[in-house]
Amino acid sequence: METTKRDMLLGTLTWWGFHGLLLWMGAWHFLSKEAGEGSLLASDLFAGGLLGATGLSLLRLSAGRHLLRFIALIGIMLVLYQVWQGKAEWGSLTDVAIWAYTFYSFGPSSWRHALYTPLGVFGTMKT
Repeated sequence: METTKRDMLLGTLTWWGFHGLLLWMGAWHFLSKEAGEGSLLASDLFAGGLLGATGLSLLRLSAGRHLLRFIALIGIMLVLYQVWQGKAEWGSLTDVAIWAYTFYSFGPSSWRHALYTPLGVFGTMKT
């Protein structure tokens, strides 16, 4: 397999897989919530924002990329707040890793940034 085709395949799998992870993280919040709770919590807004931003990103709209970076910063700050209060758990390291990767992978230094140009990475590669 050619290098460019292999890179395109790996990039595509990573792009779809990571968006799937973000969708699962947002959906899991609502799936694991008890049915009796009737109030709207900040975590509901966070999870809904994550789902909305991921949907916009899947449509390759720049607003989705910017919202995902903003949500990643909020996610990192929430974990740092838990650490500051002494309530951190080992799973917090995973959260920081996911949010840091989200912040980096949708930024201007990533190859994914090119997906949000008018042609996108896949439009510029010759098959």
